[in-house]
Amino acid sequence: MGEATDVNGANAPKPDFSSEDMERLFYWARDRVYSEITGAPVPSVSALGELGERAVLGAFVSFKKRGMLRSCMGYMYDGVLLSTALDSASVSAATRDPRFPPISAAEFYDLDMEVWALGSMREIQERGEARRDAIKIGRDGIQIHGRGRRGLLLPSVALEMNWDADRFLEGVCDKAGLARGSWKSDDTRLFAFEGVSFKKPFVWNVSKNPSLAALIDKIRNGEEVGASSSRPTFSLASSLFQWDAPARKPAPQDDAQKVRPAAVAGAFYPGSATEQESMLRAFDASIRAESGDVPERKTVNGALVPHAGWIYSGRLAASTLSRIEPPETVVVLAPKHRREGANLAVMPYGAWNYGAGKIDADLEFADAFVRALPEFKKDAAAHRSEHSIEVQLPLIARYFPGTKVVGVLIGGATKTELKGLAERFAAFLDEWESAGHSKPLLLVSSDMNHYATDAATREIDKLATDAIETTEPDALFDTVMRNGITMCGVLPAFFALSALKKRGEFNLAAKVGYATSGDASGDLERVVGYAGYLFD
Repeated sequence: MGEATDVNGANAPKPDFSSEDMERLFYWARDRVYSEITGAPVPSVSALGELGERAVLGAFVSFKKRGMLRSCMGYMYDGVLLSTALDSASVSAATRDPRFPPISAAEFYDLDMEVWALGSMREIQERGEARRDAIKIGRDGIQIHGRGRRGLLLPSVALEMNWDADRFLEGVCDKAGLARGSWKSDDTRLFAFEGVSFKKPFVWNVSKNPSLAALIDKIRNGEEVGASSSRPTFSLASSLFQWDAPARKPAPQDDAQKVRPAAVAGAFYPGSATEQESMLRAFDASIRAESGDVPERKTVNGALVPHAGWIYSGRLAASTLSRIEPPETVVVLAPKHRREGANLAVMPYGAWNYGAGKIDADLEFADAFVRALPEFKKDAAAHRSEHSIEVQLPLIARYFPGTKVVGVLIGGATKTELKGLAERFAAFLDEWESAGHSKPLLLVSSDMNHYATDAATREIDKLATDAIETTEPDALFDTVMRNGITMCGVLPAFFALSALKKRGEFNLAAKVGYATSGDASGDLERVVGYAGYLFD
């Protein structure tokens, strides 16, 4: 995971840092991340002392959010100064991981951070399948070079994923966008390296540290605070952020009359009514040609549709929705790609604009939903720039005229948390329907694996689609996590399917179709996968 620069063939030894050394590196990296995100003063490299002058293979900084990867980036160049590598890795992990939006200050409480110092790089000289025997799980990280591509996995990945050497090697091929099995080829170079790490929650809980609490009180009261051996060695700024957080509450919103503006019209899908209609007619013609007629509609409990640009995935999304009997309300459950706003966010506005028109939100459902599941917040900021729901709106308006939309973003939660929320969501739906309301359609918006070759993507995505077709939500979640599949909407999919399963409404997953971006672009080297499903 993460990125790496060239390795120059030297061989910095494995760092022999003590746990105290690594803790020192951790706090410096944490303060560097904090400064990059908030604009606070940048910590001086002099604070690292002689550690910063040590030559290493490189450094990595990774974040997990409630147990799930949030970012991981690094800097590798054998013999680089640790201070240089750690500074670059810290800034990159905070703001430059291309798989994720930049980290925001609002996430600090939920993050665990890990800092790695790396060394002892060696090229695996064995050939073919004998390469696996040169890898020791728990000791080695691996890097692969081939076809102008690179991929790297840290030593901890195999342990966290419970992978053996074969799966570890397949994983680094996936990371590089190489076909699985490429690690056996003489056309690829394989390297192993070692490292030491230190992991801890990003934010120190000052409520459990009386001496720090007393120091903060002094600062707030304007008292002079001199240098002291008892003064905390970690960032006061980030500790104050945690201390002040409970007092900060979002301003009340009166959003029922507001309209969420279109954010990606003209980019992910056509911006004008004329252009949208032209493309929608083309989708309809393609669907009729494929089916031999207009597809028969049926009432279903849920569906999965992709959310990439329409030129890549719009036809498959249209084909899926065109097969569904229009519901009164669609709950679109989608991943949160942007850093702004709450992690579990319901769109609060009364309507959505999609360039060519507006579609009403179901505020009655949204209000009842957040009352039943207060972990979800009505939050406009999270939805302001997010595309994963918006790209569905013109399609919903066409195939479900008069339907209202509830937009729900899920940006981070553990499997256990999601399962608990899904059970309560199922109970809420039971109560909603027993009160005389119609049953909503749960529409999961998600793309499948990202940025491997077309052949590898199809192989990887088949693992996920096979898991979907078991109709066991746990199978999907576990398969995606175990195999490192970059299905961006796995969390909303798990949440929705778990709720349907709890209600006895997920007994069949009927595939409408599968495609990759390569089908449209012709570029088969770096593609995204798309699947369409109906759930009943």
